[in-house]
Order: sequence, then structure tokens, then C-alpha cells
Amino acid sequence: MRLRALSLAALGLALAACGNDRNHTAAQACGDEIAKRMAGKSYELSVGDFARNAKSESADTLLLSSAVTFDKGLSTESKQTFDCRVRFDAAGVPSVLYLQFNWNTSELKQAR
Repeated sequence: MRLRALSLAALGLALAACGNDRNHTAAQACGDEIAKRMAGKSYELSVGDFARNAKSESADTLLLSSAVTFDKGLSTESKQTFDCRVRFDAAGVPSVLYLQFNWNTSELKQAR
């Protein structure tokens, strides 16, 4: 898990070096929030992917959507989509307002 946290931090620095635009800043804020919520879990996500899929909802708010893969490479691997809403304050600091995983219920087994 430490490796994943270091990877996310390195990715954040790389994104900052490539250009500190609002989409990437918002994507990093979402990635950090997911990392906080998924602490101890095995998952993989692409901050760059949801930065590319950012949509402006208002002058200070972006909605980002993408997918996260849980237990990649294992028999329990699953992919779920999520939505993340980020608002920027007057100083340009992002805050995650909303994070929702859109669980695919078709993969759930019926109890017998």
C-alpha cells in the first residue's frame, strides 16, 4: 500500500510538472480522496483518464467520471465507474464535494 501511495504522489508531481490545469488538479484531488477511502484495498485508477473526462458544471465546479479496477489480476477483479465533483475556491484550491461509486449490480450473485 505504501507503494501505491508513493505512486499516487509521484503521479501528482508528474501531472503538476506537465501543466497545472484545473482538470488535472481536480483529478488529483479525486485520486487523493479515493486513496483515502480505499486505504488497505487493492485498486488501480488512472488520474489522467478522469482528467481527460472532466466536464465543467459551473465556473468553479468540475464533474469527473472514470473507472477504478479492484483486485487487478486476481480472480476477484472487478471494474467500477465513479463520479467525483470538485469545486475550486477563490484561491484555486480544489475541494471534493461528492464521490460516488456506481456499482454494477449485474455481477452480484443472488442469495439462495
